[in-house]
Amino acid sequence: MIHIKRTYAIGIVESIPQLAEKLSNCTWTLCQGFELSEYLFLNDSFSENGAQEYAVINKESLMQVESITFSWMSGKESEKMILRILGKEFDCDPLVKVSPKLDYSNDNVCHLCR
Repeated sequence: MIHIKRTYAIGIVESIPQLAEKLSNCTWTLCQGFELSEYLFLNDSFSENGAQEYAVINKESLMQVESITFSWMSGKESEKMILRILGKEFDCDPLVKVSPKLDYSNDNVCHLCR
């Protein structure tokens, strides 16, 4: 994670296709994050106008397992990558401990946007 001072508004997604669609076909504010299973996908981009890069965090261990630019992938490629992540394929690489600030309020807006 590059942006350690951000507070992320977390949206819960229900499925791999739903998350893949959101990550590969949409542009999100810099404070947006998503949760699927035991993983967080936190927007680690420098700008909304740039490539949409996401830090992938195992929320149980708080270890960053990958950093992925989903905006460069198709929906199907994103689905395959998310499936690999949920299969813990990246959890064995050298991992980085992180302490993300998370906001689970229902409005999906961080404290800076309120």
